[in-house]
Amino acid sequence: MLNENYRVTPKDAFKADLRWTAPAAEWVSVIFINGDHVLGPIFADAAERVVKIPFAESAVVKIEIHDLPDASVPAESVYVLPNTRPLLKWNAVTGAVRYRIYHRAKGEASETLIYDKPPLDNVDRYEIACPVKLAGTGGVWHFLRVEAVDVYGNESTRQTWTYFVMDLPEAPGGLTVTDGSAAGLYDIAIA
Repeated sequence: MLNENYRVTPKDAFKADLRWTAPAAEWVSVIFINGDHVLGPIFADAAERVVKIPFAESAVVKIEIHDLPDASVPAESVYVLPNTRPLLKWNAVTGAVRYRIYHRAKGEASETLIYDKPPLDNVDRYEIACPVKLAGTGGVWHFLRVEAVDVYGNESTRQTWTYFVMDLPEAPGGLTVTDGSAAGLYDIAIA
């Protein structure tokens, strides 16, 4: 069970307390941060739980708390990191002396050459991570094409593939908390 009710309290610039309530005292908890298994299985005598987690000041992270009725650890988190460097795959082309990859983001007028290398020996299929990190804040469509180049400089077909990237927003520059209009109320401003 994914527990979505928790509280993070900073302790210093590098760690924080994470507090939550498990469904029952005998349940086991596992913590993931940004898709990585960080803590657990955590056994406790009470349903109320508190642990220290690595949490850098000004960081933006996705925290998952999995509460389980037994000591099994989930194989992976629910959270998937934004794929800003997709895996590009293509088959080798007989007679190719170079491979080039071009990129253009939606709204850009022209393409950019992001990869230009000779073929590798004895390779039938290529798999490389995109040579550049693709912008994705707010969601961005990207257009990529892989070209085989012959000895005369001719490129293969000009087929373009689209790829959508949705990246995490940038961390806010600062957070200011001041007393609000009544006891127990606070005004929070993000800079």
